Amino acid sequence: MLSVKGDSRAQVSHPPLRRYYFHIASEVTVHTDDSGVVLSDLAAAHRHAVSAIWNYIRFDTEEQDWRGWRIKIADDTGRTLVIVLFSAVQRKALDANGASG
Repeated sequence: MLSVKGDSRAQVSHPPLRRYYFHIASEVTVHTDDSGVVLSDLAAAHRHAVSAIWNYIRFDTEEQDWRGWRIKIADDTGRTLVIVLFSAVQRKALDANGASG
């Protein structure tokens, strides 16, 4: 017979949540994110950045030239972990819609 002491419910281990900062920059402008977003991992942070870029592009009523714009994903120490280019997201959106570039 199996004997289990204490709480018999399965203990699920979750990775610690981390705060990521999303600094938006062009060649001449930097918008620093001072509050950040708490997410589960770097992959979630990347998805967040891609979503943000997609929304900037999608709701751009002035047809901004997004070449050279990027989001730098940073950690609590200020270290840049990943850079996501607006142009890469824009290209993927065009490819997904069947447009030629």
